[in-house]
Amino acid sequence: MKSFETSDIRNFVLVGHSGCGKTTLAEAMLFTAGVINRQGRAADGTATLDFTPEEQKKHTGVSLALAQFEFEGRKLNLFDAPGYADFIGEVCAGIRATDFGVVVVSSTAGVEPDTERHFEMLEEDGRARFIAINGMDKEQADFGKVVASLRASFSDRVIPVYLPIGAGPDFRGVVDVLGGQALLFEGKDVTTGPVPADLQAAAADARAKLVELAAESDDAFLEKYLETMELTPEETRVGLRMGIAAGRIFPVIPVSGERNRGAGVLMRFLAEYGPSPADMPGTPVTKGGQGEETLIAASPTGPLAALIFKVSSEFTAQEIALLRVYSGTIQSGNDVYNSNHDSSERIGQLYNFLGKERFDLDHLGAGDIGAVAKLKTTSLGNTLSTKERRLVVRPISFPPPVHEIAIRTKNKGDEEKVGTGLAKLREEDATFQIEIQGDLHQSLLRCMGDQHVDVILERLHRRFKVEVETFKPRLPYRETIKGTADVSYRHKKQTGGRGQFADVSIKVEPVPRGQGYVFSNEIVGGVIPTKFIPAVEKGILEALPEGVIAGYPVVDVKVRLHFGGYHDVDSSEMAFKIAAINAFRNGLKDAKPVLLEPISEVQVDVPEEFTGGVMGDLSSRRGKILGMEPGPKSQRIRAAVPRGELYRYSTTLRTLTQGRARFAQTFSHYEEVPREYVDKLVEELKKEREAEA
Repeated sequence: MKSFETSDIRNFVLVGHSGCGKTTLAEAMLFTAGVINRQGRAADGTATLDFTPEEQKKHTGVSLALAQFEFEGRKLNLFDAPGYADFIGEVCAGIRATDFGVVVVSSTAGVEPDTERHFEMLEEDGRARFIAINGMDKEQADFGKVVASLRASFSDRVIPVYLPIGAGPDFRGVVDVLGGQALLFEGKDVTTGPVPADLQAAAADARAKLVELAAESDDAFLEKYLETMELTPEETRVGLRMGIAAGRIFPVIPVSGERNRGAGVLMRFLAEYGPSPADMPGTPVTKGGQGEETLIAASPTGPLAALIFKVSSEFTAQEIALLRVYSGTIQSGNDVYNSNHDSSERIGQLYNFLGKERFDLDHLGAGDIGAVAKLKTTSLGNTLSTKERRLVVRPISFPPPVHEIAIRTKNKGDEEKVGTGLAKLREEDATFQIEIQGDLHQSLLRCMGDQHVDVILERLHRRFKVEVETFKPRLPYRETIKGTADVSYRHKKQTGGRGQFADVSIKVEPVPRGQGYVFSNEIVGGVIPTKFIPAVEKGILEALPEGVIAGYPVVDVKVRLHFGGYHDVDSSEMAFKIAAINAFRNGLKDAKPVLLEPISEVQVDVPEEFTGGVMGDLSSRRGKILGMEPGPKSQRIRAAVPRGELYRYSTTLRTLTQGRARFAQTFSHYEEVPREYVDKLVEELKKEREAEA
């Protein structure tokens, strides 16, 4: 591919709710541009951008896919992002790497939960937004109804720049609102004609609104518009570009990806009105990752700043790092500097990609996107710069995991291979975490949902030849006491020769929650020699990990060693340790032991209409509502909920709110399990331990 000026590059990402037809639309665009010979389909696994085994099996995207191609003199770097919420990390990377987004909306379903989420994510990152209403060939397609729902959900600045001619199977063209003509589709070709009579009034209204919005983008234009109520076509074009780039105008284009009607119209509009990297206000960077951020412009002669926004082994057999050059130029064979790790890197061959097909490049200039293989120390989120400047681009903010499941190997001896494989996959996907919980004898996989779990484990099996199974996570329960007890225990054993003797008297009492374990030596008069006191404490420490209710660690307890006895010959450290263990266990039984469960603080952002259902569900999970904070589009509910009641909560919340709520949880504290739940819970915990044994 030839070299392009920064101003001739268009970096954009297709986003939208799962099933809205993003990949189908991308295929139509590639076919229209002439870079593929046959338009593939996600449904039958032939799509150019759904090339991983998991995507072909599920018939839906799970990874951020890239298509780089030339179209009418400009370079288009198109990203196809997954629509399913479990793969939101891929959307984050796609938005960060690009300059604007195309929000794909179903012509029949209209605004869906992840339509809203992706639109808001683009807004938060300061990205321009175009809207493609896809599937205009469907029987129930309703362009006007979808536009109305978009305006109600987002802004009255959602405005059609093309109007559909016909709908359903009769969708055969569009009206160019600004050009004042009809564009009729004949395969990949487009012919022009007059605006149909029944659309002339709607086209005139849409044009008037576009001119008004364009005028508001510039003070001089606005002044002229207020005087004359008109702008020239060039002024309108310039004003629209400014308003779109600033995120104040959201143009709508009707298309049919499946029948390839309007893909070329969409691409031409994106090429004309989509902001180039040179139009962007600049990228926030710091020197060495410290100090205040400054904005760096997209100049090929500026200081080098390139962000690694995705790492993957799915494109080729070797690991590939995708990078966006925000400033400067990278050449194959260059030595660059990893500002995050303070290490040098040699840039090997640079590539562009069309799905999994790659093309060699000599260099990447400011604003462009490419890939490089065999980087030694550079990982996801790192910045490549120079040793002199050490610029660091603001890292991508990935959402925290909301779903957890425990995993174990199916075959003994595979633990190390599983650990190595998951660590490697973790380098490519920042939205899952692995935690080894030795005290609970389990490994926790934290991720974004069930679909995410499936993909991670399928990749683990495919790439590392190991299999794991999942089970409900065991929780870190604790035990403590509510009362006090004063107990004695005499350990005496005579087996011939030297015996064993130790006499220990202790007081066991609770301490405030979170204080842990406290030992107090209150022996006076030498009734227990000083040399045996450490053995007493050692015995108690050995007894702490296993309580008397369900065998969980004991916390928040104070032990006072206040009396005892010894034998000049038969006493030993071992004898005192054994006596202390038994005394402590007896003391726990007499001091009103209780079971403690971990409590999470949950924060749920939910639309107003679902608030009652979410609060009711949290209450049914023994949750305590801590407060509510109203927001512009949703309510934020804060609640304290037993962690054991939150298993698979992310799935339930999606069902309750049609996928429109978001939640996060953090550990808060431990709390006593209510008496009415203890017996049932203890029985379950004992069964878990027996099964494990």
